[in-house]
Amino acid sequence: MAASSSPLSPSPLPHPLRPAMTTTSRVLPAKLEPHVARGPLAAGGGGEAGSLTVVSWVQGASANWLLLRYLYALLGGGGGGGRGSSSKSEDGLVGVVLLSFLRDERFWAEGCARLGMDIDALRKSGRFSFVDGLTEELLATPDGHDPWTDAVKTRVDDAAARLLPAPLRGGRKVLLVDGLDAHVAMTASAAEAESLLMRLRETMHSTLVTLAADEPLLRAAIRRPQQQQQDKTTTTTGLERQQAALVLNQVHAANQVVSLRRLDTGAAADVSGVLRIATVGEDGQGGAEEELLYHVAGDGSVRVFERGA
Repeated sequence: MAASSSPLSPSPLPHPLRPAMTTTSRVLPAKLEPHVARGPLAAGGGGEAGSLTVVSWVQGASANWLLLRYLYALLGGGGGGGRGSSSKSEDGLVGVVLLSFLRDERFWAEGCARLGMDIDALRKSGRFSFVDGLTEELLATPDGHDPWTDAVKTRVDDAAARLLPAPLRGGRKVLLVDGLDAHVAMTASAAEAESLLMRLRETMHSTLVTLAADEPLLRAAIRRPQQQQQDKTTTTTGLERQQAALVLNQVHAANQVVSLRRLDTGAAADVSGVLRIATVGEDGQGGAEEELLYHVAGDGSVRVFERGA
């Protein structure tokens, strides 16, 4: 999708994009744009209230680049109320809370800068807030007197309250959760993580969560019962069971599932991995599925294409 040449209508807020910006078609590849900018998460493209998008990834096929494209679609263009959507009114703008359990704000600021977005300007304009979930992990007390979930919920609520100041209260607030499963790996149960996510979703228009789906972590769910009976020496750990429960429960509840994996045939110079998108239909049944290949270049640019292209 080509970036619009028309600027946003006059606004009292600072423009969140830098003047020298790469084109939307380069930042958000044409094959990816319908799923990201017009999928269930994107408020500006028919986004569904209360929708859940799940992005699963494996070692060697990180979701960082894809989460940045969702951020761009919501904040910088491609259907999220930014430069690529000049027809939208100020009341249609989107505010985003990014809760990350794996990476600090500096990491995301640098990634956004590569796409032409200025995190500081977005924060000042009430479009973006960041919550460091790893810090909350360190602050949580093991005796339960200061529950971790309550601490994170309070931080996210405070961050959301700073979004879309008057006169932009009519905008929509979206939550992006990076690496919720990291909390399960460190301290908690899947049930606690799911409870937190449910509480956070109650105050958001739509939510995206990224989860690791490596086979060793999900062995508890994907190993067939007969295989487990035949191999008496192999047992699943508590972490595997909790991880499997978290991932599978969220996938079953999702309106859109995007999975990233490595090529079955091994590494390739011009292909980073496989991208599979499954979106549930409006009636909750059926829906569309598509499988694509992608390549992430050293400069952060991404190419998404069909097999054989």
